[in-house]
Amino acid sequence: MKNLQNKMVLKGLLRFLLATFFCLVLMIFWVVFHDKARILNDLVFGLCFLLILGLVFGDYGLKVSETMKNQVKFHGENDCKNLGIKIGFVGAIPSYIGVIALFLAKLQIVKAPLWLYAVFNVYFYPIFDLFLTNAEYQTINEHNVLILSSIPLYSFIVLIILPLVMPLGCQIGYSIGYNNIDVKAKLFYKNKKNI
Repeated sequence: MKNLQNKMVLKGLLRFLLATFFCLVLMIFWVVFHDKARILNDLVFGLCFLLILGLVFGDYGLKVSETMKNQVKFHGENDCKNLGIKIGFVGAIPSYIGVIALFLAKLQIVKAPLWLYAVFNVYFYPIFDLFLTNAEYQTINEHNVLILSSIPLYSFIVLIILPLVMPLGCQIGYSIGYNNIDVKAKLFYKNKKNI
């Protein structure tokens, strides 16, 4: 059972890649509309990216719950109601690597480029871009380069909280499947009795 759980948890990293792919496709549109209405653009695309991320991990949690529920029911394995959180946190590891690299670059401990954060956190980049409006830029060879030490410190609190969408979405999907919750009946028939 532990071997099966570990295999499913590691597959959470593949969900990270799937969510990154979907967000990279949507990122093309974010770049096109970026200069038109920057703040509105960042908010709309940021919410879309968070929704994609939550749904990709929620879907995986829902699929894993069926397998785990059958293992518990038919094979007498131990109850595993919090597996979705484990899967989500493993999927969030690359995001936290990017946040740590960016924070160390802000403190000028390492020279990590901004693209390193963007690669591991493409789905949070529009929201992060909101914090870059007050950051300082330096002109090098006719290009504006962001000075990472000028990124506001409070933005790192948000950057640490945002990856929690993965374990939260995965656990919600996992709990729905594991506990046989009929979401359709709860949403559409909540006032009717005998359902």
